[in-house]
Amino acid sequence: MKNEVENDYIEEALNELLQIFGVKSFIGHEKLVALITSNKIEEAIKGIASYLGLPIEVNVSYVPKVYRPDSMDFQTTQIAKTDWRGRGMGGIIAQVSIPSNLPFYGTPSMVNFPINIRLSDNCKENPATLITVLAHELSHILLQSMLHKEKNNEFYTDLTAMLFGFAQIMKIGRKIVKTSTSTTGFFNVTTTTRTETTTYGYLSDDNFEFAFNTTRNFLRKHKNSEDKILSDLNKFNKLLGKTKELSFYYDNYLEYLDKNLHQKIAQQDIQKISTFHLPSYVDAFHSAIKKKEIIQEKLLKFIKNPKTYTAKDINTIQEYSSQLKIANEELMKQYFLLREDVGVLKKYIGVFYKLKLKWKIIM
Repeated sequence: MKNEVENDYIEEALNELLQIFGVKSFIGHEKLVALITSNKIEEAIKGIASYLGLPIEVNVSYVPKVYRPDSMDFQTTQIAKTDWRGRGMGGIIAQVSIPSNLPFYGTPSMVNFPINIRLSDNCKENPATLITVLAHELSHILLQSMLHKEKNNEFYTDLTAMLFGFAQIMKIGRKIVKTSTSTTGFFNVTTTTRTETTTYGYLSDDNFEFAFNTTRNFLRKHKNSEDKILSDLNKFNKLLGKTKELSFYYDNYLEYLDKNLHQKIAQQDIQKISTFHLPSYVDAFHSAIKKKEIIQEKLLKFIKNPKTYTAKDINTIQEYSSQLKIANEELMKQYFLLREDVGVLKKYIGVFYKLKLKWKIIM
């Protein structure tokens, strides 16, 4: 396979994978790093697998860092760059076996399915790099379990890991830079600094930056859309809360008047208050409030539920935004009508009863 490709190829691959997987928000990798630092390697690997939707059981064994990854028992691709003999040029080595009886992705058979992993014994030295390596290797399992046509394509495998939320940690962990200093001479001292950079993954720096920015921009587009609808939803919720409060006063004020028929009511209000007793009138605004509560619940569930973003989500958010705009306009009309009605009733309510209801609202 070529070591470098044009960004047009990366863009085409990303668009294809986005149609299948969508894109997840960047993972909070701090927990994974902490697990690796605490030598809880298997737990960290299961966490990485979980982000990829692989509820597998992992069996880890360790080999020396000079281990040559050519065992016939393991179908794998060495993620670190290799020399002409096929050996890793320093850094971390990971091999993940891909059994022939691997279940299909998302099926119950994948739960606790055993996957064997070999790691070099220096894997803890750079937790971010280990996460990068394993996200790539386990993405091979993901693509293989889907029988994806590019399941053996290393570029697709790197991009899959990025779309599943590992782009940020891969940006941190894909390169290890080691610097060493040596001094020679006695009177004329010469200091030589040697820098060695090990790059992990199959994307060139330019390919990676392009893929990273594309992924991040896609996420930002969704985030901006969600932030806008969340802001509109918060305003809608405040209006809904005020309307429900008016509804509370309306019901209780009307009940109070029905129990205190001795009240002297102004002529211009008698017909209005009589209208309040019509079932169709009362049911109308109660029904309207209930419908708005359903819209509120549906939107909150969509916004707050962790999900994978797809191109379809943009259209869904736009549809919800339109629904929310219409619902807000209707609720605003309902609010002003209800406020006017409560104002009519309030004139005939005793002071102590008003205070009693206000106390109930506060409590």
